[in-house]
Amino acid sequence: MNIFKQLIKSLYSPRDIAKFRFQGIGKTIMFVFLLAFLSMIPAVVQVATIGESLFSDGEELLLNELPAFEVVNGELQSESGTTESADSSGITFYVDGSDSLTTDDLLIDEAAVAFLSDRIAVSTGGGVQEYEYSTFEGVKISSEGIASLLSSLEGAKFIIYFFILAFIFILLAGMLFIKATVFGWIGTKFAASLERKLTFRHSFRMAAYSSALPAVFFLITDLAGSLIPFPTLISWFVTGLMLYLSIKEIPKPKKRAQS
Repeated sequence: MNIFKQLIKSLYSPRDIAKFRFQGIGKTIMFVFLLAFLSMIPAVVQVATIGESLFSDGEELLLNELPAFEVVNGELQSESGTTESADSSGITFYVDGSDSLTTDDLLIDEAAVAFLSDRIAVSTGGGVQEYEYSTFEGVKISSEGIASLLSSLEGAKFIIYFFILAFIFILLAGMLFIKATVFGWIGTKFAASLERKLTFRHSFRMAAYSSALPAVFFLITDLAGSLIPFPTLISWFVTGLMLYLSIKEIPKPKKRAQS
């Protein structure tokens, strides 16, 4: 059975997940990479959307529609004492000259990039990532500097996209392997309580396939723009539930008859 058929089976069939425990580790690793690729699709959309907006309209926004600003000693200095914003391709850009904008305010927008008093905040897919200006020590951050940088990097934007997405893929794959390892150990405890015989290596394989349902679910909700609360908790709970149900499908070892 190829990994795409295994993916479909893993969404609804604990019995098939139990059977997958006997396959080679190489195929399981390929399956984890497939899940990482699927989980990365919303990030591909976000990077492409924000990137194209920045490179096509960013220079115009920074120089003509937003107030001039500069970061000095880790603090935003703006010629305007108010919070100004401008929209481009569905993305809202903010310069918070009044120090009144909060990260929660950014969640109202579908996508937003905000230059706050001491950090940059990027809002996409219902979440906000924050980067303090001190992280970019040695780099001059200003409206003119960023506009010039965007202009000079436009020819290499696809290379930039590649490295960003490669980093995201490696990060997602690593998280999935860690998750499978943790649930591989938990699976051996489930097996002991259910009186099933299960080694860690077999439990690891089952844990990897048990991660398919939450991965596909959150792929769909992210693409639909739905905000699901406590996504990590839900993902780990569903993975644990699928693993538990799969272990129950393993036959109990036969007891030897007493002579």
